[in-house]
Amino acid sequence: MGQNAKRRREGKVAARAQRRQPPAERATGTSGPGRDPYRDVKRQLRQEVGFGCPVTGCGSPYLTWHHFDPPWRVEHHHRAEGMIALCLEHASQADNGAFTDDQLRELKRTGGHPESVQGRFEWLRQDVLTRVGGGFFYETPIILRVGSVPCIWLSRDEHQNLMLSFRMPTVSGRPRASIVENFWSIPTNVQEIICPPMGRLVDVTYRNGDRFRAEFLSIADLDALQARYPKAAVDAWASGLTFPITVFEAWETAAGMALEFGPNSFRLGGAVSSESFTSHCAVGVQVGEPDADMGRFFPPELDADKRL
Repeated sequence: MGQNAKRRREGKVAARAQRRQPPAERATGTSGPGRDPYRDVKRQLRQEVGFGCPVTGCGSPYLTWHHFDPPWRVEHHHRAEGMIALCLEHASQADNGAFTDDQLRELKRTGGHPESVQGRFEWLRQDVLTRVGGGFFYETPIILRVGSVPCIWLSRDEHQNLMLSFRMPTVSGRPRASIVENFWSIPTNVQEIICPPMGRLVDVTYRNGDRFRAEFLSIADLDALQARYPKAAVDAWASGLTFPITVFEAWETAAGMALEFGPNSFRLGGAVSSESFTSHCAVGVQVGEPDADMGRFFPPELDADKRL
């Protein structure tokens, strides 16, 4: 289609969209929904491209949403068939005409689908407050250990920045999400991966019910900490913290295991713990499991060249 014909087509689409608007929206020049797509649309778009930017050689997991048929400037819509998930760089290029509509449709059909997606948390801090399973941990290098295997732990680089590592227990026998010194890797045999371009959140859901979520936050002062965690008695233990402080939050559910650390509590069998504070300990939470069972809970990871 020539450029003039394409512009005429877009003009007709825009006119139809304008006629469909309520009078109040026509008067203000607005149309349709807000810019952020509906949750189910975003899920579909991420799944189409295998949770990574589908442009050849890219694969970035930090995805945004490009409207191309018709473009957003023509009609405010969230129809998945006229949208594609791209990284910010390639979405900007698409906005400026780098890809034809047919090329974008082909990317939706065949692009992406790597065995895993990877990224890195760029949050390098020398002081971090960790919240796992509704409990707080400070100056505690191993947050959670199952048997002899650390599951959530912190180490320091040559500049004394704290680096996060995480292994996800599961009884599924399938590789799961992992973090090695702030570098994260997720095999794409998943139901959903949420990883916004802001680079502070990864949220993974598996079809068997396993789930993992990791997020970094910056807390300005004691009042902000109390507002974020209203049920926690932060006045009792937070006086020794230096603000602003970075908080790392982790949630994890392993379907079929008696272990769960959610946003507000830690569960082991029938025991539940929440809003605790642990400081200056070698290990925060120790779960006793025979070492012979560790291979069942921690399946082999992908080869290193595929993982990072």
